[in-house]
Amino acid sequence: MRRLLFVAAALLMMALPIQAQKNSTTTNYSVSIDCQNCVDKITKDLAFVRGVRDLEFNIEEKTVAVTYRYDKVDKETLAKRMRDLGYEVKELKKEEEKEGAKSKAEISDKKN
Repeated sequence: MRRLLFVAAALLMMALPIQAQKNSTTTNYSVSIDCQNCVDKITKDLAFVRGVRDLEFNIEEKTVAVTYRYDKVDKETLAKRMRDLGYEVKELKKEEEKEGAKSKAEISDKKN
């Protein structure tokens, strides 16, 4: 009986991270960051927001990608938190992300 209970508990624990991944999404923002201090400031603030899973920064492109659980926090709240820190924030739509990637590729081609 104990063994069966242990196996059931183990299976349940393995299933919980899968469910959390299903509730996650990533939103990309254009943020007026220009140095590592900006990254640290945003990281320190958003790390304590319930539901935030991961942050990815690109200082050169001035972008922040936030992976979060949409059942715990919404993208408007995340943008407001960054604005409250003093940054200009704009959500990047899919088309804008593609245009940014194209212009980066064009710049790379020009260098070569």
